[in-house]
Amino acid sequence: MVELRVGDHVIRSHRLFKTRGTVVRVAVQRRGEARQVWVKWDHPDTLPNPSLESADSLKAIKGTSSPP
Repeated sequence: MVELRVGDHVIRSHRLFKTRGTVVRVAVQRRGEARQVWVKWDHPDTLPNPSLESADSLKAIKGTSSPP
């Protein structure tokens, strides 16, 4: 799994929704919980926007991540 950072471009890997977005914040990870990130979606009708998403349900788009 790719380590997502602020500024990374992602796509939701749900079988019906292939919405693109940008990671705007990484949520605090608690023990035993999946890593979560806040994503600002490119599609204007996606609500809520930004939304808290599990990092496991997102795929990073290659070549679009922010520099370290």
